[in-house]
Amino acid sequence: MNRRQAAMAASRDAIIAAAGAQFARYGYEATSFARIAEAMGRPKSAIGYHLFPSKHALAVAVIEEQQVRWTATVAEASDEPAGVERLTRVLLDTALETRERPGAGGAVRLLRELLHTDVEVPRGFVWVDFIREQLDAARSEDAPPLPDRAEELLLEATFGLVTSSVPTTTEDLVDRLRALWVPLLTSFGIPDAADRVASVAEAATSGRA
Repeated sequence: MNRRQAAMAASRDAIIAAAGAQFARYGYEATSFARIAEAMGRPKSAIGYHLFPSKHALAVAVIEEQQVRWTATVAEASDEPAGVERLTRVLLDTALETRERPGAGGAVRLLRELLHTDVEVPRGFVWVDFIREQLDAARSEDAPPLPDRAEELLLEATFGLVTSSVPTTTEDLVDRLRALWVPLLTSFGIPDAADRVASVAEAATSGRA
């Protein structure tokens, strides 16, 4: 990579990072190139339509960057048993990263806002597929069928909590997520969900203390 290419790549990364923070704060509709440029302390022309021809293209870049990280998060959680433990670990890591990294928060808010619209989103990592796999692994063979769109309900509730009002401490966030997940997972036919969620949540909290 020559110097010009390196400069272009650095500029692109900086724009994606700034855009992620603005999408996290204002959402898709209220975020503009002008708002992103202002946050960067640069003129609107510096955003560069040659890099991102539209706001949609920029939103896609924010989501795609985070989907690579989510794929890595799932790989890192492979030491947890498939089912509630792996699901809890990945959702917790995602929630805590969203609290700590504006870019992650931007991707989460964008997905939450855009998944039920006509706006196309990248599918490098599909949350509902991952959640469905873990719910299927967690339930016994004689458990009743999952409710319709159970995985979407769990994802929407989780992302809604994380993006609407993030608590000030890690412990607060983990406690709210546990209070959200346990009743849902229990209603999905996983009677020991409380103990299984607690074991992973406590480890995650102590690891970030």
